[in-house]
Amino acid sequence: MGALEIAEAAALADVAAAICVLSRVLPIAGAAILVSTMPFALLAHRRRFRVSLTGAVTGVVVAFLFGGYTPANMVAGASVMGIVTGVALRRHWSPITLFGVSLVGVGVPAAAGFVGVAAVFSDYREFLFEQFRNGWGGASRILRNGGFGEVSRTGDDLLRTALDRWWITITVLMLVGAVLGCLLVYYAVRRPVMSLARRLGDPSQAAALPDDGRAVDPVPVRLRDVAVRYPGATVPALTALDLDVGDRPELLAVAGENGAGKSTLASVIAGYPPTAGTVVRPGAVGLGRPHGTALIGQRPETGVLGMRPGDDLAWGDATVDDARIEQLLATVGLVGLADAETARLSGGQLQRLAVAAALVRDPRLIISDESTAMLDGAGREDVLALYRRLIGDSTHPRTVVHVTHHPEEIAHADRVVTLTAPTLGFRDDDAPARISAPPIPRFTGGRVEVDDISFAHDAGTPWHRPVFSGFSMRIAPGETVLVVGPNGAGKSTLARILAGVESPTSGRVTLDGAPVRNYTRGALLGHQYARLSLVRARVRDDIADASGSLRPTAADDAMRAVGLDPVVFGERRVGELSVGQQRRVALAGLLAARPPLIVLDEPMSGLDATSRQAMATALARLRAAGTTIVVVTHDLAGLESIADRVVELQPLQPGTGPLRRDVRTRSQLPNLVGRTLPGTSFARRLWVGTKVGIIVAMALLIGIEPTWANVGLMAGVAAAWTVAGRVPRSALPRLPWWLLLVAVAGGVFTALGGGSPYLTVAGVRLGMGGVFTWLLLLCITVLSLYLSLLFCWTTPMVEIPAFLQRLVNIGARVRIRAQAPATAIAVALRLILFMISDFRVLLQTVAQRRGKLAQPLATRVAAWASCLPIACSLAVRNAAELARSMESRGGVGAVSRRDRNPRWTDALVWMIVVAVLVVGIAII
Repeated sequence: MGALEIAEAAALADVAAAICVLSRVLPIAGAAILVSTMPFALLAHRRRFRVSLTGAVTGVVVAFLFGGYTPANMVAGASVMGIVTGVALRRHWSPITLFGVSLVGVGVPAAAGFVGVAAVFSDYREFLFEQFRNGWGGASRILRNGGFGEVSRTGDDLLRTALDRWWITITVLMLVGAVLGCLLVYYAVRRPVMSLARRLGDPSQAAALPDDGRAVDPVPVRLRDVAVRYPGATVPALTALDLDVGDRPELLAVAGENGAGKSTLASVIAGYPPTAGTVVRPGAVGLGRPHGTALIGQRPETGVLGMRPGDDLAWGDATVDDARIEQLLATVGLVGLADAETARLSGGQLQRLAVAAALVRDPRLIISDESTAMLDGAGREDVLALYRRLIGDSTHPRTVVHVTHHPEEIAHADRVVTLTAPTLGFRDDDAPARISAPPIPRFTGGRVEVDDISFAHDAGTPWHRPVFSGFSMRIAPGETVLVVGPNGAGKSTLARILAGVESPTSGRVTLDGAPVRNYTRGALLGHQYARLSLVRARVRDDIADASGSLRPTAADDAMRAVGLDPVVFGERRVGELSVGQQRRVALAGLLAARPPLIVLDEPMSGLDATSRQAMATALARLRAAGTTIVVVTHDLAGLESIADRVVELQPLQPGTGPLRRDVRTRSQLPNLVGRTLPGTSFARRLWVGTKVGIIVAMALLIGIEPTWANVGLMAGVAAAWTVAGRVPRSALPRLPWWLLLVAVAGGVFTALGGGSPYLTVAGVRLGMGGVFTWLLLLCITVLSLYLSLLFCWTTPMVEIPAFLQRLVNIGARVRIRAQAPATAIAVALRLILFMISDFRVLLQTVAQRRGKLAQPLATRVAAWASCLPIACSLAVRNAAELARSMESRGGVGAVSRRDRNPRWTDALVWMIVVAVLVVGIAII
């Protein structure tokens, strides 16, 4: 499989796994299975069956690692139904064909598998049957007391017959369930999947030109009459371009407005074929090969592949030694971070790491596609200085092509190529000068008071991380304040607090004297990544939805206010807009809502001079109308003229910040996904395979005999693991409210239908035997979840890829090829926290549009469901960027450095686990 197929399988599997893992804290398990079929259906519609199968395996593994057995089973079921649906849509199956495939291809194997497992684990089967008997017994008793005796007796007979002939019952249920499930999923997700597939376009993507046997020699490269037009685009990305690159070592800057084709040109120079024209170079482009070409993408989140900086630099080539890794990290200012978690690095640090990864193979041609976009001024100077040193290296002369829109970076270049956006009719970025925007009606903005606030991520938990402390600020009504500071100072966190999205650990933030609230009549937040602020398909619909206005012309007026012509943009799809246009649409939605306070997080990031001017003009109009504005930014260019003052936020010094004893918080289960406890412990030092073995052994123990004795052994193992992992009480999550409700309801039903011993309460006879069986099931469920949490708490996810690579190498010795699924799982583990973060931002966007007032459940579910196509779309786009990063590292290869070997302590633990299994089996 190619890099793009693997990346897309990993990204869409992550979407499904995240939904099923989060369902552990929401009472929507059945709905979660239905919803999580959509990513798999989209994958199967776009890709061949092998890719879909890889995605299914990836989703199951990720769900198991982060949520345990139940989410893994949910993902498995969703993947089967989703893949069948996707194939049916791609091949245009008739309902009869879908029925047949579901029955034979899904139902028969599922029935055979479940009957076989039920036959082998007979004691666990009878344990579950006892739960059915007790549960129905309670319901039957209620029916008899309600005068429905005939229904009760009929149900008793049916259940007795079904359980006596369980092999027939399971077979029928699996066959019927497979057919009904696949048909339900097909008709439920058919329209959104087809709509999304059309918007995403042709799933094929041009790969870099293959090396045709020539020696690697990427420069000089000569482009003649090069043109590129993407499928479905109304205008070409590049037209009739002539350019020579690399006749001598130089820093070539590629400048131009948003949409001018700068990134497209970078791709062509990197070896991706144009639509027309010729590209000539003396040898092979050598993308990702020694002394060839290296490509650094725009987004650091998708430009870094490894879960540790050291693993990222070794990606595709595990022979890179530690000395080389430390040298490269020192070159980009990341000394001593080889074994840090990339998920915990800032955007600036990730961008530096992406630059280091480009240098691993000593490329002669380096292509930087806005690699300084996420860096502050000092960081940009450091990277530009590094590029200058690389060019001046007489031992390894290099050519650097740097795509940028920063004037100060362009000034450092030896040569500049400025691109102009192709046009069709009038150019939409000229709109600010053409459109007569109506004046925004004046109103009084909000008064903001920030009183001695402190904030710590995960306050009161083992992951307590202070961001700032003792911060105070006053903002007068109608004032515009810029908040600046270096990377890591907490600017984005402050933006969320000012907008009411998060609450400070201590202190308070008020808007007009009341606690700040995040909704259309309070404070609104404009996110750094504008696409996450847009949840409707078309521009006019999104602005109207964001504003909550019923006035038909409100959205058009807001578009004119930000320099967008409603005639041109009103019915455009938001996914087709440039970055600058998306930012202006997001601002138009905030503007149309007319909130007392607007907080913008990095509104100028990634914008060219024209888009900056348009954004500044829109903000000036908003300011003139009286709105209170807070802009968080590391780039003041274009904003100085509209700011009343600038507030600088400094990074918190070590040893300061909110004290743990001053807070009384508890993490929720979603916040524990992928979280490893800080510090070291005996359990953390164990080999990954040992801890996986413990979880599998406990599942086997309960499967063989689900008794109180074995549950006690399982609890003992969990307790020993807790002590060995030094798990503090503060790590235990806050359980959801509905869990207690389910436990009590289940206990009541089983008590009404359970057997001896009996207990009479208020004249009602209760069968405590049923209660004890129900409690046994609850204990097994809770312990399985807790063991999964223990695995996460004591096993850095960064060690999983190395373990997978070991398994791949073992499989290769017996001719089992497993590099593709191992790579997909490694990419999924790297990406899942990033994607969960994006999905939470989407949900926050919906929440701030709807407000915090009580709403019907159906309304909230519909709003949440609207985020799923966007999440899938973002997953596919992230996959494309990841694939480019993988190709620039040489394609599919080793995903990590060497796995560490088991130690004598692992052997000791294995002996204990085997002893527990023997004891558990012996006492049956």
